[in-house]
Amino acid sequence: MRASSAQNDDGEFLEPVPFGTLPLYRGDARRFKTDLVRVDLPASGAVRAPGEAVGTFGVECAMDELAEQLGINPIELRRRNEPETDPVSGKPFSTRRMLDCYTQGAERFGWPESVPAPGSVREGEWLVGIGMAASLRGNFTVEAQARVRLEVDGRATVECDMTDIGTGTYTILAQTAGEMLGLPVAEVNVRLGDTDFPPSAGSGGSFGAGSACSAVVLACEDILGELALRINAAPEDLSLHDGCVSAGGRSVKLADLVRGEPIVAMGKTGPGAESKRTSQASHGAHFVEVAVNAVTGETRVRRMLGVFDVGRVLNRKTATSQITGGMAWGIAYALSEEGIVDTRTGAFVNPDFAEYHVAVNADIPQLEVHFIEEIDDSANPVGAKGVGELGISGAGAAVANAIYNATGVRVRNFPVTLDKLLEGLPAV
Repeated sequence: MRASSAQNDDGEFLEPVPFGTLPLYRGDARRFKTDLVRVDLPASGAVRAPGEAVGTFGVECAMDELAEQLGINPIELRRRNEPETDPVSGKPFSTRRMLDCYTQGAERFGWPESVPAPGSVREGEWLVGIGMAASLRGNFTVEAQARVRLEVDGRATVECDMTDIGTGTYTILAQTAGEMLGLPVAEVNVRLGDTDFPPSAGSGGSFGAGSACSAVVLACEDILGELALRINAAPEDLSLHDGCVSAGGRSVKLADLVRGEPIVAMGKTGPGAESKRTSQASHGAHFVEVAVNAVTGETRVRRMLGVFDVGRVLNRKTATSQITGGMAWGIAYALSEEGIVDTRTGAFVNPDFAEYHVAVNADIPQLEVHFIEEIDDSANPVGAKGVGELGISGAGAAVANAIYNATGVRVRNFPVTLDKLLEGLPAV
């Protein structure tokens, strides 16, 4: 497989296209080359699953083509090529529930044992097709710190310079500290975004939640150690609930154990031995149904469903929101998003959202998201793997595969606009 990445003379970023594609399938022979093309345009940089979002277009559409040539179900081809260990490094996977994502996704979507022939399903002038694709996003734990303070009134305060850009950071940090200290979320005050607070992971790369929450866990463990000393018990014997600590038949309010001065602890986390010993990633599978108008070439995504393996789901609502956003972006990525450059001047012809077409509500069907939860103890102390960028990985390829199944037209130059479909569409 060969990929090209464009960058100006001063830019240092190179799209890591092979990162999310090489670990997907087993195989003794593999070759991947990335070329850098220097262009006189603004510098390009990382955005939403750099590597995986682009790379999965190529490999997942290629898997679809191979399945058709072999005459087998696209899911079966992927099952037969599921690796037992990382096919690049040979390391064991920390956790990998890809096969379960295929199975549950197929059942929930209604994926048939035999996929209809391309262009064979019609509803009037609409051609209907289905497609699927695998999803992968590498998991990282980065250095992060957090300060947790058990206040004199038994409430808790969490502080770090992490940001919340709508991803739910306040919520998951409060939940993490609350679960560790036996407090309801309403009694945990989370303070973020101040440079006076301990440095944390930041929002990006799908590593923010796992890294920041892990720092909170480690800080809370130190607080539990201090509480154990004060109640004269081993930390593992403590039971915390409703603002009380119980051990050995005794139950004491947290406020009584604090004794007039807050208990303060710092947690610090970062990549460790497990990140070197194991191959870590989040996984998933997308399933899509589209309808393509045989007269106009218009494509409508009718339904889309995904099943994902992200380790511990810290908050189901915010995790679902993250995946949903990625899937919606993947639809737009496949169908409409394109930066067009005037080659005479080097200027962008469509520099605003009036002509650079992102998906709007009318373009997106009801998206269905499901999780297979298995705590990944190798990933980090909280057992969670990356969520934010997983949803877009493979999403566009699933749409493209569904368009091919609907029309018999295989488009390899994205986005799949109607002009690329019209010439090859069958007559009505």
